[in-house]
Parts: sequence; C-alpha cells; structure tokens
Amino acid sequence: MTPDNYIQTFTPPEHNSMEIVEDNSFSYDGYQVVRGEFFAHIHEPSFTFNNNKVYLNMACIRKLPQTEYVQILVHPEEKRLAVRPCKEEEKDSFRWCTKNAKKRGPKQITCRVFYAKIFSLMGWNPQYRYKLLGKLIQSNGELLFIFDLKTEYCFQQILGDQTRVEEG
Repeated sequence: MTPDNYIQTFTPPEHNSMEIVEDNSFSYDGYQVVRGEFFAHIHEPSFTFNNNKVYLNMACIRKLPQTEYVQILVHPEEKRLAVRPCKEEEKDSFRWCTKNAKKRGPKQITCRVFYAKIFSLMGWNPQYRYKLLGKLIQSNGELLFIFDLKTEYCFQQILGDQTRVEEG
C-alpha cells in the first residue's frame, strides 16, 4: 500500500554504486509518521513565541543578509503572520537581529501586548513555547516571510529548581 500523497520520482543515477533491493512485499501498514517537532528545523525559517518575547531564527537572517529592520504584519482572519523587510525609518520597524563586527544573530524582542494579542487570537497557553515554520516568498517584487499561525509546534516549558512559586 502506498500513501495517497506519495509520488515516485527517484531514478538512481547510473554511476551510483549503491545497491537497491527490489522488495514488492513491503507495506506501509503499521507504520506511523514521526511528528515534525521531533526534528531540528535549523535550516527552515522559524518564528518563536516564548515568555513574552519573539524571535526569528538564524535561517531567516541568512536568507535576507542585507536586512536589518523588519515589520510584523498579522492577518487575523487567515491567522497568518508576515515578516516584511523594511527601512529603519518606516513606521513600526524594528531591528530583528543582533549585529556586531563579525556576525549577525537572532535577537529576542520583548513584546508583551503583541504576545498577548496573538495568544488570545489563537487560544494558546502562555506557559508554553510556540514555534512556527515559514517560507520566504516573493510577491510583487518584494521578499517576505509568511508563517501560518494554525500550524504551530507547541513545547511545554520545563521548570527547574530555580522556579519560585508565589502564593497570594
């Protein structure tokens, strides 16, 4: 049995020395697809919400090496988030990465109100960390990242011994 969305496109090159065994008795019955959050996604653009902060990963920064400032746009009906490169002087722009003489890196941005609005819109638990995987697209000659808020990966926070519980 072959999954409905499987398309066979592999043709081994003639110079390939790897032996391929023909086994028509193989069946997908009993197999389960491993969930995507069990794998690292360091080469895919991601947007993370964690403890009233947001940040984009290094994959995003590498895909737009000349970009220093971005705007975040939200489409509440489609539940999508866009990250648009922009100039520093544009309204609501902010620096999205750290920058020093040697390299750029992800920058965590504190944004309590935005964080609360997204969590309310999506019904997310603020005690968890959420990661969105996205795509770099080009639209009308402009590059931007698109993230679908409905396809989040949710991670439960692990609380260590340093956690202080206040009773009131």
